[in-house]
Amino acid sequence: MAKTDDMIDDLVKDLLPVRKHALHRLLILALVPGIVLSAAFILLGHGLRPDLSTAVSQAAFWAKSAYPLLLSIVGVVALVKVARPGGRPVAAAAPALIIYSLLTMLGLLQLNAATSPAEHHRLIMGISYWFCPLIILAAGAPLMAATFWFLRRAAPTRPRLAGFIAGGTAGSIGSWVYSWGCIENGLTFVALWYTLGILLCGFVGAVCGRHFLRW
Repeated sequence: MAKTDDMIDDLVKDLLPVRKHALHRLLILALVPGIVLSAAFILLGHGLRPDLSTAVSQAAFWAKSAYPLLLSIVGVVALVKVARPGGRPVAAAAPALIIYSLLTMLGLLQLNAATSPAEHHRLIMGISYWFCPLIILAAGAPLMAATFWFLRRAAPTRPRLAGFIAGGTAGSIGSWVYSWGCIENGLTFVALWYTLGILLCGFVGAVCGRHFLRW
């Protein structure tokens, strides 16, 4: 027994206490360059929407931008939770569902105010539905690398779940960045195609998490 105690003492004698909020600082250190790279991709590869100065005066623009931003906040909180051993961010499901429900309700109100089938089609499909999720995936790619870098330095015990949260968070932040370049104003469009892009990022993250987040 004495030998076991001595071995334990040898293993822990050089350990230093982790500083308070070290995990949060590590996540910020990861996300800042990820956001910069995502913004650079949108600015250089896509560009800001040409009517941005007019769009910022419209409520629909801010609702479109607020949706992924709020999901990003939920995702970041969930990411910190899942980064710890045994972490299960089940509390994130309710606010994410509420945010999506509010956007959907606003989208339906917007559709109800539309007066023609052509306008309905524009609010739902826009002109960019077929590549919008792919742009979100591309915009989220540097952020996914950042969140995986963070998780590799933490201690997640559920690799696929952690990967899904990392990917979904990256997709949400990437969607927020993209919202400043996206010309669509339909909130139903956002509810469908932005969400599809975010879920696509989450799926890729789950697949990657299975391989890259194992201990």
